Amino acid sequence: MTYVLVMGSLALSVLFTLGWALWRGLRWVAGLLPGGVGGRARSPRKPARQAAAGRKAPAKSARPAATASSKPNPKPSRPPWALTRWLAGCQAALPLAAVGTLTYLVARLAEHGMSFRPPHAAPGGFHSLVTALGWLAAGLVLLALVAWLAAWRCRRAG
Repeated sequence: MTYVLVMGSLALSVLFTLGWALWRGLRWVAGLLPGGVGGRARSPRKPARQAAAGRKAPAKSARPAATASSKPNPKPSRPPWALTRWLAGCQAALPLAAVGTLTYLVARLAEHGMSFRPPHAAPGGFHSLVTALGWLAAGLVLLALVAWLAAWRCRRAG
């Protein structure tokens, strides 16, 4: 019964993930078509509003102008690469990492429970499936972390 429950939850989560990816892909393709039915309206980003009231006129200092200009100017930051911008827009990484990690943890818990029931051994491929799920979950968590760092870089640059 445990095997059916675990394999059913794995099949359900895989089918849900594939269906979600298919739905997002179809919406993306529909957004590329003339008329853009499936996607959000694409408008250029508006610059952030800056509060004029919060700005004060710079106070004149008693120091000579030579000391003020002696500070080196920081290097202007480069714009992020295209891969970084793509990763920053990848909003699916965190939910996929959460689903993958939870699926791995349920399968690992079931594998641990099956090891204490000697009359009913786990099927031969189950251990390799749990190992593959663990590597997949680790890869998805790594991808989510890289996407988060890319989003931070894009926010900082622009």
